[in-house]
Amino acid sequence: MTVETTSPLPGPAHRPPAPRRLRRWVARRPLTAFTVLVFAAGWPVLAVPALSAHGVLPGGALPVEPFVLAALLLVMLPAALGVTAVVDGRPGVRALLARALQWRFGAGWWAAVVLGLPVTTLAVGLASGRTPTVDGAAAVLLDAVVSIGTALLLVNLWEETVWAGFLQTRLQRRHGPGTAAGLTAVAFAGIHVPLQLTGEVTVASVASAVGLLLVLGLLVRVLAGVVLAGTGGSVLAVAVLHALFNASTAEDDLVDRLLSGGAPLPLAVLAAVLLTAAAAAALRARRRAGRQRAGRPGAAHRGR
Repeated sequence: MTVETTSPLPGPAHRPPAPRRLRRWVARRPLTAFTVLVFAAGWPVLAVPALSAHGVLPGGALPVEPFVLAALLLVMLPAALGVTAVVDGRPGVRALLARALQWRFGAGWWAAVVLGLPVTTLAVGLASGRTPTVDGAAAVLLDAVVSIGTALLLVNLWEETVWAGFLQTRLQRRHGPGTAAGLTAVAFAGIHVPLQLTGEVTVASVASAVGLLLVLGLLVRVLAGVVLAGTGGSVLAVAVLHALFNASTAEDDLVDRLLSGGAPLPLAVLAAVLLTAAAAAALRARRRAGRQRAGRPGAAHRGR
């Protein structure tokens, strides 16, 4: 009598379940997974106002703000937290969210984050011959505190949890600060492409809008990298900086109203460059002083 023996043939039934394979892929390629998810799910959400404005979807012109908020809170933030959970587990998620509330980073850095951009932009504007607004300045400042605080809590804090806390930080660990700033700026400009299609669409108009986003994004990302290094990785610091950058560049916002109107963007760009240079110099000086203290005789013994 013969006994037939069969060995299981390799096939789909013996492959790991799809969710497990997906988790393995995310763990191996976290940045790729994040980018694919954000663009695949975020672009359709952000494209609704453009599709509606051009008659592809019913409803006519729609405000873009609700769709920006939806893409941020329903796509981008969950993607960043989800990928972090796969790669670093729950402790990694808690650490990322803790950085969004990290407020202890020194009075000097707080002054740079809160006052640096608006004050420097005002100074550049005054130096260029712009006229300051004196009457009603208190009301302008009060309005700005409310609007900036609202934007910070609803948008910028969670936006920078994604950009600074997740993407730029991970890129910097792998590629260094310069490349991280550049790649994050590309992703930032790229996700905003659908929002540039709501008006009259030409190749030139879209290219110029995306190009401006890329330049501004790179400027902010370089400054954000310096601030992250100076504040011990505080996402809150970068979020405040982002909110104040918007208030310094937008027409009919804080700096524009204090300078009696006009185009504040070129002034804010120059101010951001100056602030980045000053903050980077302060950071280098602090690191140099730390190395000198560490190199003194007896420093290691005293640190025990």
